[in-house]
Amino acid sequence: MSRGDRPERPGRRPTQREIARRLGLSPATVSLALRDNPMISAETRRLVREAIAEAGYVRNVSAAALRTGRSRIVGVSFHNIAHQFFAEMLIAIEETLGAAGLSVFINNHGEQAPSLARFVETLSAHGAEGLLVSPPPHVGPEILAPIAERGTPVVYVSRRIREDERADWVVNADRTAMARAAGRLLSLGHRHIALVGGQPGNTVAEERVAGFREALEGAGIGWDARLWRQCRPRLIEGGAATRALLAEAPRVTGLVAFNDLVAFGAMNAARSMGVEPGRDLGVVALGGTEEAAAYHPALTTVLDNPAKIGRLAAEMLLQRLEEPGAPPRRIALDPKLVIRASCGAPPG
Repeated sequence: MSRGDRPERPGRRPTQREIARRLGLSPATVSLALRDNPMISAETRRLVREAIAEAGYVRNVSAAALRTGRSRIVGVSFHNIAHQFFAEMLIAIEETLGAAGLSVFINNHGEQAPSLARFVETLSAHGAEGLLVSPPPHVGPEILAPIAERGTPVVYVSRRIREDERADWVVNADRTAMARAAGRLLSLGHRHIALVGGQPGNTVAEERVAGFREALEGAGIGWDARLWRQCRPRLIEGGAATRALLAEAPRVTGLVAFNDLVAFGAMNAARSMGVEPGRDLGVVALGGTEEAAAYHPALTTVLDNPAKIGRLAAEMLLQRLEEPGAPPRRIALDPKLVIRASCGAPPG
């Protein structure tokens, strides 16, 4: 019995060559049909699709990568994929890259540089075609060396590494966003305003603190480092930071939260201390999650555009793969202030 006539083992899925033999076609024709090549007639493509569906054929991605030199893999690394902001971004990225035939490997680095470093090594080992990353604090371009040395493109998403001048990036105009958030409270007459949330070491926090400080100084209010109550951008930590703030600085009448989660924690903490958000304490956040409109009082927020950032970043990577020698592409999205009840009336 020749190898070509060898019976298939029970439970084993057939190869592309075996599908071709069943249909009386050449393996090359089946391969082209699987890629929907217009050189193959629509009827033949239909027959091939039906045959592979019936046989349970699964494309051997590793073999295809060896033939084409392309892994069709892209890495995505964020610090908290459970957060709605990054979840919405990830959905947009996966939809855009999936439509282009690329698969996504995901890493949740949790603000830990070693986690991102291990992920980058894994991507390099698999010959990944690109990386979309929101880097952890206090890292430099050297953390991406294993893929950078291969010429693998990197697109920074939301955050970036300033020293990496070669990479593309898509971010919010964070300084402008924070200036608009603080400006809303200032326009209502607040003069004792604090910023809750965020930590130094990444471009988002640095830009937002700069925008907050500029807004205060532009209104003739001196900068005091104690006005920034640092914490990770999470609900529980936002609540704890706000309780400490209001205990130490009861004159504070306005609060800008680093994101919506911090704002929710802050409003809960204020209410537990007898300070009613929207009445006694004006609150504005950066974020724009769906929950912001449903919270009580409804949260005034500056939109972060997560889905738009994700889609643009994925499209930017696809463009880079097509034009590897093009100049770096940089996009900073203009934020929009959505006014709701939480910012309140002018203080008494």
